Amino acid sequence: MAETEKKKPIIELKNIIKEFQVGRSTIRVLKDISADIYPQEFIVILGPSGSGKSTLLNTIIGLEIPTSGNVIVNGKDLTKMSLDKLANYRLKEYGVVYQKPDWIKALSVLQNVAFPMAIASKSTKESNDKAMELLKRFGMEDHADYSPAELSGGQQQKVEIARALIMDPNIIIADEPTGNLDTDSAEKVMNIFTGLREEMKKTIIMVTHNIEYVRYATHTIYVRDGRVLEGEQTLGSAK
Repeated sequence: MAETEKKKPIIELKNIIKEFQVGRSTIRVLKDISADIYPQEFIVILGPSGSGKSTLLNTIIGLEIPTSGNVIVNGKDLTKMSLDKLANYRLKEYGVVYQKPDWIKALSVLQNVAFPMAIASKSTKESNDKAMELLKRFGMEDHADYSPAELSGGQQQKVEIARALIMDPNIIIADEPTGNLDTDSAEKVMNIFTGLREEMKKTIIMVTHNIEYVRYATHTIYVRDGRVLEGEQTLGSAK
């Protein structure tokens, strides 16, 4: 029996439909998507621009509420939560890495990494100690007092990954995280994600339009025109 068959899914998507109202028209972006994601998988959600993959990612983390269907994470249905509970749940359960990091410009690298713990009312010392520990993990401790804007694109992504890990979430979400990076920096970021899965036992869910990244995945979900293509969900080979 395959390893994923022995485990309970960490995320269950059940018949997800997402519609947007544009003027008098209703646009259906996600069209009855169902999928299971298991602990410690490296999921690549692959598809062309406009396929619905980013909307699907935002639905998984509760930034978009589906028009119908259910998003169940660790047994809890996100579609049943109030907005306040959902925001608190997202802070604890997900670490998110975007293509272009959104920094608080008045704060240093260290303070930006520590910021989610400050939101969670942790002490400054505890927050800064944890942030420095993560910066050291990615070789960025010498840049702790820099402004994030002073860093290269690859350095900024390392810092953003550190910030995504600060609350020790089980699930790391990455939305086109290499889109602004050169080839060498992009490969380093992808290797970091692989290490997070293998060494820290994290579940990685990454959206991309670049088929080259399928080689890093344990499982690939191919999205086109708002649907998961049957028979093409396993383009990645388990590692």
